[in-house]
Amino acid sequence: GSDFCCDKSEDEDSDIAVDAQKRLRYLFCQFVGIILDCQEEPLVLFLDDCQWIDSASKALLNQILMMPNKSATNKQRSFFFFGCCRDDEVNEEHPMILMLSSLETFGTKTTNIMLTSMSKETVNEMVSTTLSLLPRLTRPLSDILYHKTKGSPFFIKQLMLELYKRRLLYP
Repeated sequence: GSDFCCDKSEDEDSDIAVDAQKRLRYLFCQFVGIILDCQEEPLVLFLDDCQWIDSASKALLNQILMMPNKSATNKQRSFFFFGCCRDDEVNEEHPMILMLSSLETFGTKTTNIMLTSMSKETVNEMVSTTLSLLPRLTRPLSDILYHKTKGSPFFIKQLMLELYKRRLLYP
């Protein structure tokens, strides 16, 4: 008898948690809709590290992205979602990729942009411009930066800032 009662209580707790998630998604979509209706500018949502998205966040994002493009007053809504993820941690079976594919079947336009590392020449151009020096003078530093960062613009910037903070680099 008491085992059945406990099992029922756990099921009820699970149902309550699911209902709470549904209410939260509904309220958040209502909130996004109000913001979209109250302004002329587009609303932009940026999420980084989408390779680690959990199921609750994915469900919320999916619901937001499935919202109608027009409000109740027939006003056009502009919403842009930018999600970043590491391509080496995401494959065609990843939940985020599957969600984006399903959105396309419902008419939501998606665009996949692959960002690659900068070439040695591009790194040198960036360093040359930043330091206001001729490219031939910045080549040794650029080669080191490229080797240390593998051409990642973010890490190049961080490394150059660190060199500047340590007074090893002067623009």
